Amino acid sequence: MKKFIVITLMLLGFGSQMYAQNGYSGIKGGLNLASLSTDGNSDKNLKMGFHAGVFTKIPLSESLAIQPELLYSGKGIKLNFDESMVADGEAKFNLHYIDLPVKLVFNLAEDFSFEVGPYVSYLMSANVDTDGEVFGADFTSEDELDRDHFNSIDYGFSAGLGFDLDPMIVGFNYNLGLKQVANSNDVAEDLIGDAKNMVIQAYVGFKF
Repeated sequence: MKKFIVITLMLLGFGSQMYAQNGYSGIKGGLNLASLSTDGNSDKNLKMGFHAGVFTKIPLSESLAIQPELLYSGKGIKLNFDESMVADGEAKFNLHYIDLPVKLVFNLAEDFSFEVGPYVSYLMSANVDTDGEVFGADFTSEDELDRDHFNSIDYGFSAGLGFDLDPMIVGFNYNLGLKQVANSNDVAEDLIGDAKNMVIQAYVGFKF
């Protein structure tokens, strides 16, 4: 993990200088629609969040580039309990990650590209936000969760489309985790099983 971070930071810091004539760096951020691959999952379980960070696009040829990124990304799942006779509301299971994707960018046109590649993530913290009513009384809470219940490292694949509106970029990605979120033989695994992260992202960025 440390080696991956060092390599990514080197690419972010020096990549655009190596290919100054065509390469560029920038900032990007936007909406996350996150969920976990649990039984009974549905569109109602999508949790809204955000991601933000920096990137560098390093041309390898006219049609191909490599793009390392360093992002904060909010993941998790939203659980509704409005069908209960006792309680009505929702709970948000929040997972806060640092993502390090490295994408291959295929320039399909001058202003349109397809992006795909692996990512590695580091879990910074986890918490649960609850907002609802219990026996008719309002109830809200925010509880920190012990990171030891979860795998600190996640990894998976990201794929998406990007549009270059120089100096602005826009696009969307789908990130699919390949490692289960909960630690094995832990109470968290009893609750969410072998669930993995799934995130839909829409972003806006600016080149500099």
